[in-house]
Amino acid sequence: MEHKKLSLEYDKNLINKILDDINMRYIILFQYIIRNDLFEDLNDEKLIESYERILILDDIFKGNVINFLGEYQNFIEVAIDLGLFKNIRTLREFEQKDDDFILKMGEETITIEKNTIMIPADTLFLMITKKFKFLTRRNFNLALTRLKGVRCETTSAIHSFVFEIGQEDYSLSDDLYYILDQYGNIYQAIKMEITIEGFYKRFEEIAKKISEFIEIFDPALNSKSVVKLIEKSIEENKEIINYLKEEKVKLSDKFKSKDIIKDSQIYKEWSSQLMQLLQFRFQIKNIDKKLLEIKNYYSGKNKKYSYLEFIEKVSFNEDNIVDEVQNSLLALRKELIDINNELSKLTKKDIKLLNLDYERFIITSSDDE
Repeated sequence: MEHKKLSLEYDKNLINKILDDINMRYIILFQYIIRNDLFEDLNDEKLIESYERILILDDIFKGNVINFLGEYQNFIEVAIDLGLFKNIRTLREFEQKDDDFILKMGEETITIEKNTIMIPADTLFLMITKKFKFLTRRNFNLALTRLKGVRCETTSAIHSFVFEIGQEDYSLSDDLYYILDQYGNIYQAIKMEITIEGFYKRFEEIAKKISEFIEIFDPALNSKSVVKLIEKSIEENKEIINYLKEEKVKLSDKFKSKDIIKDSQIYKEWSSQLMQLLQFRFQIKNIDKKLLEIKNYYSGKNKKYSYLEFIEKVSFNEDNIVDEVQNSLLALRKELIDINNELSKLTKKDIKLLNLDYERFIITSSDDE
């Protein structure tokens, strides 16, 4: 019999390739979560009827949601987490609102017709970018177009991973839904990925701040070749500036201080601050390596598992993957907090003034000779 439907027997490699593409991955997985975790695969008629009663209201008050969907706490939690209600960010915020608070769902929202969940493209895009902000509308549109017709790797068949209904609504392929459903708790896997990516974003913000502070001392200290030399000097426990001079690195005149200047309070403050920032950057580099190792569970050139395997392992905590990731992130979080606590004491203005004071001291010291 000719192969037409998506199946693990023929298409496992193809599905993994699609899931490796971060633009297509989330289009698929968020549609799965909407169907499975929000609407329970349409198996509860009362849930669907209650949701549809909400949709026909001119104004949706919090009290309406409690009255119609109060027994479906999971629906409310997932709806808020996904951003189905545009003006509520967290469950805690929802709980703090009065019953007459009006919830906004937008002019277009998820509807259900003929036992099919229909998701407007705009709604899906906003749900994804609430969690993964890197996704551009252009890449989202291109990914949607590709997912409507993917060529099979083993036959001449064209597989529709998603279906376009009308001009703007989309629905996940039944074939793909039931394949994914075999792998466990996709929502849990996505939450872990969101946690990792969120941590990485915070890490990048701190790394950028350190780099900007070092730039004020001397832009040369941020060049790739000099950064490598600084890392080597730290690893070998050598005095950084002397090592850079030995390696013939060209630095600004303020690094050519005389011995008498090194005995001064301003030099000690200036040098101490610079060394602290260079050490922080070294620590940040090591944190980056560890974070990439964590991300390699599901992405990157050196990824350990296909995304389907990642879902399965997270769902059942195989090889203690959940515990390992959580423990690693907790340890890195403590290290990052310690660095950030010190950085929070500094501002660009402080660093600039310190450098100006030191440069002024060098000039006046030279005049006195």
